Amino acid sequence: MFREINERLAELKSRQRQKANWEKRARDLTDELARARRERDQWAERLRKEQKDVDRLKSMSLGALFYSLIGRKAEKLSREEAELLQVKLRYDEAAETVNDLEAELAELTRELALLRSIDAEITQALEEKRKLIQETDPVLAAELQSLTDREAEEQANLKELREAVSAGRAVMGALDRARDRLQSARNWGAYDMLGGGVISTAVKHSRIDEARSAIHSAQNSLRRFQNELEDVQRDVNVRIEIGGLLTFADYFFDNLITDWIVQGRIHRSLKQIDEKRSLIGRTVAELEALCRQTETKVQELQRKRSDLIENA
Repeated sequence: MFREINERLAELKSRQRQKANWEKRARDLTDELARARRERDQWAERLRKEQKDVDRLKSMSLGALFYSLIGRKAEKLSREEAELLQVKLRYDEAAETVNDLEAELAELTRELALLRSIDAEITQALEEKRKLIQETDPVLAAELQSLTDREAEEQANLKELREAVSAGRAVMGALDRARDRLQSARNWGAYDMLGGGVISTAVKHSRIDEARSAIHSAQNSLRRFQNELEDVQRDVNVRIEIGGLLTFADYFFDNLITDWIVQGRIHRSLKQIDEKRSLIGRTVAELEALCRQTETKVQELQRKRSDLIENA
């Protein structure tokens, strides 16, 4: 019943495997080419250092260069001349390797271009076969529909999980920025207590203000994160307050005690950021694990559906 379309699918699958092999080879070639170009450029630089007339040397054959150095006399090459010949030899080899790899990659790219639609062709053929199954085999059609429904549910779960991961990473990024600014403020505070004066104090408070801005951003991100986490029943909250009164007091009561209060507050804030960042990080790691599990479920359902269609 499905012989003709099965034969077409088999041919398409064979070409798909070939495409996958060529894509891997193209990636490997790209890496090889990058290394070869670096090596060629290194030898070109050596050549430049060995001889001022680089363009002439690059275009000159190795034999011509050898002859130009020794002339018609049967005399030994100097150490410098021998090194120049060696560098020229290595440059030529590296340049030829680059040319070979570029040519191979270009040819492979052309071949891959001919197969760029193979995945879509397979999808189309499978869809044609699925419709034939619906028309001729209601039992199998019902089984396929069940798999499709389950996949749709897992895809929806996967979408929510990915959104939660993205939101969690945004919180972590904002907390990292806040920590960086607070760490800078603490460093400037230590300098301030050693006599840094008004400038270091101003810089310290500027860093604290920047940290507060980052914490505000983290708080907004966290609210979004909490919304995304409703389906996985997690609840994370973070809030760091750096009293405006202390910033105000610093400018009027520039003494060791007030400075140490601010330093202590910064230290506690850093610790709180680290704790919350660690908690968010663990939550994101759990979400990422759930993502991987759900992706596996989706792939398994897709494989089962494809197998049912292909083997019908």
